[in-house]
Amino acid sequence: MAPIDPNRRIGHILSGTGIKIAGIILMTIDHLHQMFIAQGAPQWLNWFGRPVATMFLFLCAEGFFYTHDKKRYMLLLLGGFFFMSAMNRILSFAMPMEHIALINNIFGTLFLSTLSIGMIDRIRAGFTEKSPAKILSATGGMILPFVIGLLLLLALQSSNRTAVLVLLFIPNPLSVEGGLVLVFMGAAFYILRKYRLAQAALVLAISAVIWYLSQDSATRDFQWLMVLAVIPMFLYNGKRGKGSKYFFYIFYPAHIYLLYCVAWFLNGRI
Repeated sequence: MAPIDPNRRIGHILSGTGIKIAGIILMTIDHLHQMFIAQGAPQWLNWFGRPVATMFLFLCAEGFFYTHDKKRYMLLLLGGFFFMSAMNRILSFAMPMEHIALINNIFGTLFLSTLSIGMIDRIRAGFTEKSPAKILSATGGMILPFVIGLLLLLALQSSNRTAVLVLLFIPNPLSVEGGLVLVFMGAAFYILRKYRLAQAALVLAISAVIWYLSQDSATRDFQWLMVLAVIPMFLYNGKRGKGSKYFFYIFYPAHIYLLYCVAWFLNGRI
C-alpha cells in the first residue's frame, strides 16, 4: 500500500479548519440532546456527535505531526483537561441536575493520544540513536497512564473518595472520554497517517465491533456511527486552513457550560 500525499489528490477539498468546523457543528447538535433531554430533546440528535471524536483524533494526529512545538501542543491539551475537570466538578456541585452527568472532556483523550505518539517517536529515536535510556524512558511514559488507571480502579474498589478524586484529575485510559479505544485510535492515526485507506479500515473495524456488541444490549449504542468520520478524512487536503488555532480550545468548553447553564435554568422553571 503506497503512501499518499493528500495535498495532491483530486477531490480533497476540506482543510483541517473545515473538518474542525464540521465537528463543532455536529457536537453542538449532540450536546443539545445531552443538556435538554428533560425538555424532550429527541434521541436522534445524539447520532450527530458519534463521528466527532474520531474526526478530532484524526486532526490531532495531523496537528502533532506538523507542529513545531510538540511539548506546547501537549501542554495545551493537558491544560484544557485540567480546566474542564475542575469546571465540571464546580458546576455539578453549584448547579446540580439529576439527569445530566457533566463529564465531557475530550482534552484528556487527545492528550493521552499525543503522549502515546510522542513516546512512539521517542522509542524510534532511541533505536536510531542506539540509546537504551531513551527507549526505557519512553516505554515508561507509555505505561504510566495505565498504572494511574489501575490505581484509580483500586481506589474505586476500596471506596477511597479522596484517592478517586485525585486520580480523576490525572488523565488515564480508564477515565478519559472514550477510554482506551479512542486513545489507541489517535495513536494509530499517527502511525498510519500516510495510508488513508488503512486509517479508514481501522475506523470501520472498530465501528463494526461496536455495532455487533450493541445488538445484544438492552439499550442500543449508536457509537458505531463513528464510521461516518471516514468521509471528512478522505476529503482532507492536508492543509491546516485559515482561522484561529485556539478557537476549538475556547469553543469546546464554552458551549458545553453555556448549554448546561441554560438547561439548569430551564430545569428550575419546569
